[in-house]
Amino acid sequence: MAQETTRSTAPRAPVHQPRPEEDLGPEAVPNLIDRLERLAKGKENLSLSELTEEIGSQGHAPLLMIVSIFMILPIGMIPGIGGALGAIVALIGLQMLLGRNGLWLPRVLGRREIPAERVRRTADQARPWADWLRRHLDRRWELVAVGRVSISAIAVILVLSGTSLLVVGAIPVAAPLLGVPIAVFAFGILGRDGVVVTLGYLLILIAVTGIILMR
Repeated sequence: MAQETTRSTAPRAPVHQPRPEEDLGPEAVPNLIDRLERLAKGKENLSLSELTEEIGSQGHAPLLMIVSIFMILPIGMIPGIGGALGAIVALIGLQMLLGRNGLWLPRVLGRREIPAERVRRTADQARPWADWLRRHLDRRWELVAVGRVSISAIAVILVLSGTSLLVVGAIPVAAPLLGVPIAVFAFGILGRDGVVVTLGYLLILIAVTGIILMR
């Protein structure tokens, strides 16, 4: 009997406890795709609050990467989801500026749901790109990738870009256009690759110019 009581009160081991090397460096990108698949497994829908709590618990860059992939792929085209993803991007940027970890979502935003099947399909579509990035990302120009000045500049860009989606979200290609440079920023920060982050600065200028010309 004593043995049964001890077993029932023992704390459960976490389902997945990431190792430090999973959070930074080229391996971080495919590892995140694996985590996204596990999160959606066996579910019909995935709420934005579940997504931010699970992925965002490891830092801003992992969550930013997943959200930007959703923006690029068809999930961002679901009515109401594009603007919600933009709001998350803006909140991530704000938290980065404040130097805070984690992400708090308003309840009305966190309740938004994405079909889990679409999430799994998105993970499948992103996996070849993630594997390609793992092979080509490299730790270089790290001051550009994770330096305080660069991170602050990226945070401001995220706030402005995410907020703009609430205004221009009706333009069908707005979310993918902004999602591409945001994804590049996330890949560069995760891989500590300053060359990729520099490319993100160039792409955000192109994306903003394109959206202005379409209005």
